[in-house]
Amino acid sequence: MASVSVRIVGANGDGVESSGALLIKVATRNGLNVFGYRGYQSIIRGGHVWYQIRISDSKLYSHGEGIDILIALNQDSITYQKSHLNPNAIVIYDPSKIKVDELDATKFRLVKLPMLDIAIEVSGDPIMRNTVAIGAALKFIGIDISVFNEVIKSMFGRKGEKVVESNIKAASRGYDSEGVSMVFNIKGDGKQRYALDGNTALSIGAYASGCKFYAAYPMTPASSILHWFAAHENKGVMPKQTEDEIAAINMTIGAASAGARAMCGTSGGGFSLMVEGLGLAGMLETPIVVVESQRTGPSTGLPTKTEQADLLFVMHASQGEFPRIVVAPRSIEESFKIASEAFNLADRYQCPVLIMMDLYLSEHIESIDGFDFDSITIDRGKIVTQKTDEGRFKRYLITEDGISPRSFPGARGLEFIAGSDEHNEYGDLISDAFAGIDSSIEIRNKMHEKRMRKMDTMLKNESIFVPHIENENADYFLVTFGSTTIPAREAVEILKSKGLNFGIISFNYILPLDKEKTKAMLHGKRMINVEANFTGQLAKVIMMNTGIEIKESILKYDGEAFTGESIASEALKIVKK
Repeated sequence: MASVSVRIVGANGDGVESSGALLIKVATRNGLNVFGYRGYQSIIRGGHVWYQIRISDSKLYSHGEGIDILIALNQDSITYQKSHLNPNAIVIYDPSKIKVDELDATKFRLVKLPMLDIAIEVSGDPIMRNTVAIGAALKFIGIDISVFNEVIKSMFGRKGEKVVESNIKAASRGYDSEGVSMVFNIKGDGKQRYALDGNTALSIGAYASGCKFYAAYPMTPASSILHWFAAHENKGVMPKQTEDEIAAINMTIGAASAGARAMCGTSGGGFSLMVEGLGLAGMLETPIVVVESQRTGPSTGLPTKTEQADLLFVMHASQGEFPRIVVAPRSIEESFKIASEAFNLADRYQCPVLIMMDLYLSEHIESIDGFDFDSITIDRGKIVTQKTDEGRFKRYLITEDGISPRSFPGARGLEFIAGSDEHNEYGDLISDAFAGIDSSIEIRNKMHEKRMRKMDTMLKNESIFVPHIENENADYFLVTFGSTTIPAREAVEILKSKGLNFGIISFNYILPLDKEKTKAMLHGKRMINVEANFTGQLAKVIMMNTGIEIKESILKYDGEAFTGESIASEALKIVKK
């Protein structure tokens, strides 16, 4: 596999993200694979931000550890990124703005490029300096400039011919500048790919499965889900930016009660506010989907950094007990698939489904071949549209599988009471005054047992509540959930090159968990737990359900994402103990 890592570095407001997006588009149009990830601060302008784009002729599983090409847009780019430079890394900088005295010219290829002067000359716009630098990077990578020209026409055509021509000229000047030559020569396979992040994939999957309502109060890293739905408001969906997360989940419950497939989203702090509403959905047995995209905590923590420390919180959120499904997608493709499946599960079992993303999965950009829309099916569960017997409708009918018939407002004769208190089969709220103490206790027990039977029904009917194993005959296994599975796959390949036979045991559907099948799968295996939190929360879930203790862990809680190299390095240390 041939690959190159390009890191564009500057400050908020320097166009770092748009430059990275442009490079990604050009690479994917050229038949290459990409993996992009950005580091940024919670400020509008200034600070230190970077965008790393890894480009390869093969599938990628992380943004990579070091830098092969550094595009430095300010002095801090050199100061803060010099330790990340690979041997012989190329450093593209503007000598009128940046000094590179602290870099050893014998170890790196320092490329003077008067980006600002060229930008002013060809367009009069200083921001065009980024385009000059991208042009130079394309030459170093070995990508034909004609591909860039086509991307510019498609991206900026609506802004007029002058803007298009200025970008093309700026990139060409960088491409043909002195000291710029092809170094990596990475060839694509000619297949154009899509490049998108996990939140976009999730949004598309939800929309394709019939989601008609999405509510949220903006909170990184879930905000771009709201952006996607707002951009597609004219496609038959209703996005709602609410005053807070309490309103978001309650509106979602209302929309779902009216018959719409409804979803809300937030991060950990916002989910804390949603917790009481989550319990309401559990009591009403209303099918909703909640996205919880994790970032570091507690409180606001590091608002723009990644973590996986909300697992136990989400699994046990809200007072009391009620059925729920907790799922953590392991890739961009699975974000699409799980979003579409979540609505079927919510409808089928009339309970909340919680999708656990994290900043790394929500925001990193990856090239994919596409989605299988033909695989999407829609199952609305036990919906009753016409009354078939005399008497009041028993919305909460006690059944063997725990799932009661459900109706939508407006269906004659199928009206019912939906209250947050415990109730009988009709929805009437029970109390000592209503039916007497003994009767009230009996109803409570029967209704609670009915709801909880859904968990057994799920395990009986579905085959998804078990971990996945890759390389079953491996000597060691990395145990992961959610996004850590992506770099773990790269780690396995790195360890293989060192003569070690590693596999992966990964969890996506975490609650409920088939205890017996999971225990049988894990029994006797040498495992290393890999999680982005301090306490090893997945390992605790495994211990609680199977009695199996995973004694070795690779834990990361500094807000930065795992890479294949970092996991492989730590796993190697553990194996050599």
